Amino acid sequence: MSGWTISALRPAVAGLALGLTAASLTGVLAGVFWWGYAVVSITVVVAAGLALRWLRMPVIVTVAGQLAVLLGLVTTVFTPSVVPGPDSIAELAGVLARAAHQIRVGLPPLPESAESHCLVVLTIGLVAVAVDVLAMAAPACAGLVLLCVVIVPAVASARMLPWWSFALAAAGYALLLTVDTGCRQISWGETVGASQWFAGTPVAAGVMAIAMVVALTTGATATVVGTSRASHTPGRAAIPASGIGLNPFTSLRGQLSSGEAIPLLRVHGLRQRAYLRALTLSRFTAGTGWQPGPMDPAIPADDARTVRLPLPAGVTTPVVGPTVRVQIEPINYTDSWLPSYGYPLSLGGISPAWRYDPNAITVFSAQRQRAQPYSELGVLPQADPQLLRASGPAAGAAFTGVDPRYLEVGVVDPRVRELAARITAQTHTAFDATVVLTRWFTSPSSGFSYDLKTAPGTSGDALVDFLFTGHRGYCEQFASAVAIMLRTLGVPARVAVGFTPGTLTGNSRLVTTQDAHAWVEAWFPNAGWLPFDPTPLSDGRTVLPTYVVTAGVSPPAGIPAPAAPTLAVAPPSRPDARATTPQRPATGHSAGLELTAAGFLGFAVLAGITPMGVRGSRRRRRMRLVYAGGPRAVSAAWEEVLAESADRGVVPPDGETVRASAQRLVHDHGMDEPGQASLHILVRAVERSWYAAVSETGGPQVGSAVEIRGAVDAVVASMARCAPLNRKAKLLPRSVLTRSRTPGLRGR
Repeated sequence: MSGWTISALRPAVAGLALGLTAASLTGVLAGVFWWGYAVVSITVVVAAGLALRWLRMPVIVTVAGQLAVLLGLVTTVFTPSVVPGPDSIAELAGVLARAAHQIRVGLPPLPESAESHCLVVLTIGLVAVAVDVLAMAAPACAGLVLLCVVIVPAVASARMLPWWSFALAAAGYALLLTVDTGCRQISWGETVGASQWFAGTPVAAGVMAIAMVVALTTGATATVVGTSRASHTPGRAAIPASGIGLNPFTSLRGQLSSGEAIPLLRVHGLRQRAYLRALTLSRFTAGTGWQPGPMDPAIPADDARTVRLPLPAGVTTPVVGPTVRVQIEPINYTDSWLPSYGYPLSLGGISPAWRYDPNAITVFSAQRQRAQPYSELGVLPQADPQLLRASGPAAGAAFTGVDPRYLEVGVVDPRVRELAARITAQTHTAFDATVVLTRWFTSPSSGFSYDLKTAPGTSGDALVDFLFTGHRGYCEQFASAVAIMLRTLGVPARVAVGFTPGTLTGNSRLVTTQDAHAWVEAWFPNAGWLPFDPTPLSDGRTVLPTYVVTAGVSPPAGIPAPAAPTLAVAPPSRPDARATTPQRPATGHSAGLELTAAGFLGFAVLAGITPMGVRGSRRRRRMRLVYAGGPRAVSAAWEEVLAESADRGVVPPDGETVRASAQRLVHDHGMDEPGQASLHILVRAVERSWYAAVSETGGPQVGSAVEIRGAVDAVVASMARCAPLNRKAKLLPRSVLTRSRTPGLRGR
């Protein structure tokens, strides 16, 4: 084994160990795409170090080069620029500032976003530089850095990290120590056999086991479930933070996707189904999301000091609706927010620490606490639709008696305003507009669906991505979208966070983490805040108020979920399709990312374990078969075309004929005329190969190898022109992450 191989083996294995250890971040980051970004960051740093050491550069120059390459990668991926400069640095600072804000106001696991991905690339890249340096000098000390990568999520996460994350970290570090032992023996002139390479594995495993015990102990003693943050404004009551954070949706999604229904509350005496409100979010900031507003005025909420809690401003008495008297028993619920039904009139059995804001309809305390069983006397508002229509039209309605902050929208994409106006164009009152907008999202014809995994977007605006490209999400996306769209129409609105009615068990209702929910509250004169739920749940958990059922209005037909204007593709059957079909523009830095990442990944030892590396390996294997000719060339060419289509999100269904699949590809990717002609050639070759009679030579008559090579190259080039891949599709190709399909095989 040469000296260069030995010097390259340590940093390569150290990078692999860091990649395995980074899996522990699954406790603080949602989704899986972040791990792909982490692997790319590690690969780029390791590859840069190997290249600079091959050039015999000093350590300081090697480290500086790795940092420069890391900065170039972050700049290329997360800013419009390719080369770092003052503007790109300022843009990058803004991205990191938003990431810091998400960490400050949210609780793990943090949702996937460009900001969190940028933070992963930068921090893991910096750790990779440190591990790379230590791997060359003292590999055993690299374990301290790897241990920090494990301790951070162990401390931040509210739950124990999955066992496999510790196992991967331990395996990576043990492998590093084992390889280091073998390399040292070789450098001393000793002959190292296959069995001797792993002679030090027991010792390495023992060292890592001790380190894991330290990490687990530290995490167990330092971790708390949730956080307690409070901000104070002169003259106003403290605004507490809850266990679901000042940005509650982070924990809301975590509760719904945990797969485990943890009992939170048991409610006695509730005959009808109703939402249990914990808090309301009144302040919307673009790029940040919804947050609670100031709790002002706030009064003592316990019965010992207050005989009757006041109603929200603008609500007349008596309130129309059933009166409820319930007993609420907290089981595993610990928070700064005390849930209540409708308009609470009085609360019993609570401590003087709880306060009440009648306008926010929120009971809160300065710190998180487990409440004792308490009682509520409240009223569930039920208004007459005709009286609600008396408030007037949505646009320009004079909603007196409501705080102006409930109409603030800030900077909203004009397409959102236009869509809200188009959906409600046939309505004449604010109430009808609210009902129509709510029902539009729940109507099957709109094309929206409920899913805890939101569709990834590329616009940088989560609302635009949800409305115009994703069309799926959970209650956060639906409630947020409707509340913002109502405000653009001039209807006061906010988001409420709490629980659906729960499950009826005997004489009580059990509310669990699976009942966590968000909905919309719209304000109308005299009636006050009324709930509306736009989330299309199919399990019967939502509550449809009487005033919505009897409203007698429905969303207009013929308005499906809109597609992003930049993704519009004209049907290719038109003779002038090439001239009239707008092509999808590539992102400003997509090409730069491909050159930067692909160049380093080509020299990286870890490239084979990245999705991009796997995709490249499969592409090369198929194209070798295509260029070699023979009986497998046609199938390999067709598989590569389908993989290119899958990378762009179009996967023909199983059993579809080759010709039908080709028509789907032409239409969905907006392929130009050269691409269509070449695809036609390839389809004929595939059909002859799969279905034609065998020739006298024993092989199917499929046409020349040159014709097939030219056809597949032209089809791939046409897709690249007409449907360019964005940076996420390049880093995480869908053809690798999803099950492979080959339409037409079932019909052979």
